[in-house]
Amino acid sequence: MKKLKFLKYAAAAIVLVAFAGCNDILEDVEPATSVSGEVVLTSEEGVRALRSSMYSKIRESFGHTTEYFVAPSAFTDETRNRPGSTRFQELTQAIGTSGDSHFGNWGETYDIIQDANLLIGAVEDGVLAPEVLSQFQGEAYAIRAFAYHSAVRVYGYEPGTAGASSWDAGIIIRNEPVIDVTDADFRPRSSVSEVYAQILSDLSQARSLLAGTTNNTFANAAFVEGLTARGNLYAGNWSEAAAAAQAAIAAFPGDLESTEAGVANMFFEGSGDHPEALFKIVVNPDTENSLNFGDSFGNSGPATYTSDGFMAQLPTQFLIDKYEEGDYRLGWYQPCAELQKNPLTQPTNCDGVNTNGLSSVKFSGDKGNSVDDLPMMRLSEMYLIWAEAAAKAANDPNAGVAALQTLRDARNAGPVPAEALASLNAFENFILDERMRELGVEGHRFYDLKRLGRDIRNPDGTIKMFADAYRILAPLGNSLLNVNSELVENPGY
Repeated sequence: MKKLKFLKYAAAAIVLVAFAGCNDILEDVEPATSVSGEVVLTSEEGVRALRSSMYSKIRESFGHTTEYFVAPSAFTDETRNRPGSTRFQELTQAIGTSGDSHFGNWGETYDIIQDANLLIGAVEDGVLAPEVLSQFQGEAYAIRAFAYHSAVRVYGYEPGTAGASSWDAGIIIRNEPVIDVTDADFRPRSSVSEVYAQILSDLSQARSLLAGTTNNTFANAAFVEGLTARGNLYAGNWSEAAAAAQAAIAAFPGDLESTEAGVANMFFEGSGDHPEALFKIVVNPDTENSLNFGDSFGNSGPATYTSDGFMAQLPTQFLIDKYEEGDYRLGWYQPCAELQKNPLTQPTNCDGVNTNGLSSVKFSGDKGNSVDDLPMMRLSEMYLIWAEAAAKAANDPNAGVAALQTLRDARNAGPVPAEALASLNAFENFILDERMRELGVEGHRFYDLKRLGRDIRNPDGTIKMFADAYRILAPLGNSLLNVNSELVENPGY
């Protein structure tokens, strides 16, 4: 039996948190705060703790919380700094070439992958009932795929794009658990196509292991199909993306919210409680109010950046103007002064970003201590993927109308306009706008423009970053390059 000898390399002590949905399986673990390295892979309580650690590392990661949701808006035209605030200012101004003026989630990604790899390949025989272990491993395959995709879209181009044809470096594929320091070897970046093949392979494994699961506080069947749809969309596999999006919709036990109150309140845990979340990280504001390994949601959480605390990033008028009168989604924007619960600073000058001084309520600190649950994927994204992918698969915008109209009907947004159907390019433009209306401040805008080869623009339409600019990709940085000589830096840095 291998022992976990090095905490630094193999998570020899698993820190337990009251991860929502896991409380019932953790309550008998002793001591209450950790499990020793010897029992992590050799006892039921240890494996269950490892499973919780995998999910908790998403919650603890700035790169998979605030940076995941808010930064892609700040880097584009969806949000801007409230005058007097500085958080993500480097992104809004696109200055410099350091990691502060891009995203970076390399280390946090591999922390998540390490736990997933341990669950997939290192649990001792007989520790768990076979059906329980199969479920846990299915979740691990799904979360590993999620982690790989969240990183490869930061550091690499998408398969088949012009960028990938000239620079085909993705990220490192590491599917073996690191039990001992001697297991940690240096290896180069895999190609973008290899990484996407790994993502889709992991999701195929997860699909068979998680069939019929519906609990959205864990990776589940609908989330697996949703990730498959997202991955194929980024890879330009249109038919596969459309089919997977429909499979995700079919596997999800709920439906789109379609009333004014239902849409407006869906992000509030006290009322709507994320009825469209295919997968969400549930955060206990009393026991899990930490972020980025000790920092608090009150200081660095999504709400603190958008509608609570510092209110550093507010929706631009460019975004607000995308909505037609009567669109239920306008309820996602409320006056700053009415939203702030944790007054780290006075919410003044909000009208310096948009006319009516509005803030997004998608993260509002509704649970207390500036804490929100984190909807990592929502049902509405599936209708948008289905619409875009179906139109492109058929080379006909009309093929995407039904899916798109279903979403717009639920949001009281009116019919798809005739001008959106004039050409495939016109439909893509409209889809991009619809994705802003629906998914603003949920981590999509920058990546949507990047995967489609669009320039990154400011809200006034001026160019911030050309589509072929080297800064479309994030730098790996010297801290990685100096440790692993097999790595190569992205061009231009």
